[in-house]
Amino acid sequence: MFEKWRGLRPASVLVALSAQIPATHALFVLMGETKALAFMERTINRLAHRAAAASGLVVHMDSTSLLVLFEQAEQALQAASAMRLHLDQWCQNFDAHLRLDLDMGLSCGAVLCRPPTYEGETLLRAVSLATGASDGQTLLDEAVVARLPETLVSQLQPAAAADTDGVRAWMVACTQAPGTPRAAPLWLNLRSPDGRVNMTFTPGRPIRIGRDPRADVVLRTAVISRQHVVIAWRHGSYTLSDTSRNGTWLQTGLTGAVTRIAHNVGLLGGAGSLRLGREPQACRPPDLLFSVTPPPDGHDPALDPSGSGESFASTGPFA
Repeated sequence: MFEKWRGLRPASVLVALSAQIPATHALFVLMGETKALAFMERTINRLAHRAAAASGLVVHMDSTSLLVLFEQAEQALQAASAMRLHLDQWCQNFDAHLRLDLDMGLSCGAVLCRPPTYEGETLLRAVSLATGASDGQTLLDEAVVARLPETLVSQLQPAAAADTDGVRAWMVACTQAPGTPRAAPLWLNLRSPDGRVNMTFTPGRPIRIGRDPRADVVLRTAVISRQHVVIAWRHGSYTLSDTSRNGTWLQTGLTGAVTRIAHNVGLLGGAGSLRLGREPQACRPPDLLFSVTPPPDGHDPALDPSGSGESFASTGPFA
């Protein structure tokens, strides 16, 4: 089916499916960080086999996410449903009380196929939609919706809150268990070490950091990728997902240990610092400082504070 993708020419219009398992705080507490990441890696492998069995081509996979290409939109949507069902069964077999959400994004468009590399805005949109999903949602862009039969389109709902970069999103379903309590929202503050930049974000759309001028936080340093990390509020915590080529170093607390995150996830809590693309050195300050706090007294936590919808740019020395 995918023989035509083996060449160096751009492929036809394809459907990209991005699936992500949020690294929930409860899972880390239950198993510990090492075992939790190992369990999610095994889970992603099982989901990749399920996607391949549904005629998908897995083009990227790490311990918490995978990216799959399909030729038909309906085919991709059916695979998404099968993957979610398989995840529920897998978790039940492991622990009757374990429940993991599978956040998915589907986008349709041209994909540049140069095996083993697959590139293009379609893949980025799918990842962006999956990152913007929460509580087991499946989000689709309008290009996918236009290629679905009416029987499936009638089951979709607009997901205005998940709009990113001007892409309108549609929602298939939200699978959060009835009665599941939602964690109280916290605010995330990002600031530069020199104090000139100070931005506060509330739970909502994902926060993108990188060299891309469209990012929420633009850091123009050679070792930083166009989309280096994505921070999203999920299940009561801010989750940092590294999508870079050089990795991210996360330090929590003033004297806390430094953890390298490469195509993986980390949890932001309390206060700490981020170094993007290069190891910490005593002579170099961190790229960003962060703190996670409750909303100030008298503020409605549902309202975005001033500056949360804007972006800032910083130019650093090139390595």
